[in-house]
Parts: sequence; C-alpha cells; structure tokens
Amino acid sequence: MEEIEVRKVFAENLKKLRKQKGLSQLKLSNELQMAFTFINDIENCKKWVSPETIARFATFFDVPISTFFQLDLEEKNSKNEKIDFFVKTIAEEISKTIEDVGERFKS
Repeated sequence: MEEIEVRKVFAENLKKLRKQKGLSQLKLSNELQMAFTFINDIENCKKWVSPETIARFATFFDVPISTFFQLDLEEKNSKNEKIDFFVKTIAEEISKTIEDVGERFKS
C-alpha cells in the first residue's frame, strides 16, 4: 500500500477550507489568535498540530474533524479500502483524545 502523507492531506484540506471562506493565512491567524507563521508552517507541512488545535480549526470552519483527513475524491478513488480505514481510524483517535482532554479540564 502506498504511504499516506497525513500532514500533506491535513495541510491541503486546511488550505482548501481557508480559501473557501475567502481568508488569507494572515486573516485566519488573526481570527484564531494564532501566529501567522504557525498557519503558514502547517500549510507547508513544516509543523504538526495538537488535537486541541485540530478541534479549534474544526469549530472555526464548522466541519467534522474527519474533514481534515479526507483525501480528494479523485485520489481516494485510486486508493484501496485500507486508506479509508486509516483516515477513519485516525479521525476517531483524535476525537477520543480531544474528549479525554476536555474531561480532564472539567474536574
């Protein structure tokens, strides 16, 4: 099976969502109170994000977390079912981590 570059998939989806909202990286960084360089580094696959940051992006764009890990339809159709399973599994794990972190802060 061909290796999936998770950072690349995440970066492309973040960039696509940002552009759909008509935002530059600078405007997005201001909206989320994050450093512009952090947004730029994520989109250029230089930095990875925490589950909490993924949750902030999902909330801001009003999309499920799994949206950030979905392959483009054309690319997805050229892959086998193991890729779909991988994307679903990683999204579920991130969701669990976010829930666990949230529970710790409630106490």
